[in-house]
Amino acid sequence: MQRRYGKEAFDFFPTTYVLPEGYAEFQEHFIRLREKDQRKNMWILKPANSSQGKGIRIVDDIKDINIEETSVIQRYITNPLLINGHKFDLRTYVLITSYEPLKIYIF
Repeated sequence: MQRRYGKEAFDFFPTTYVLPEGYAEFQEHFIRLREKDQRKNMWILKPANSSQGKGIRIVDDIKDINIEETSVIQRYITNPLLINGHKFDLRTYVLITSYEPLKIYIF
């Protein structure tokens, strides 16, 4: 959506890359940020073949990333929005049961 409508309209989502396909673009971004400020260059690496938080790591050195492994890497938000001190997910589930008549259930 950022590519289609511009980053200004979708700046609420942290910068994200899918590895290994997006490694070159990620590497360029990583190096650019490191040159600006070493402290703010933290990323969260999420393996594609895992769930429930298994294998998730915080990385600040590009050498710690296995580019052979399919994963998602995302800028780490150091001060996230919390509810009672805990991170949270907001998920919306949509079920379309028919098109004529149109019936949509949102949970």
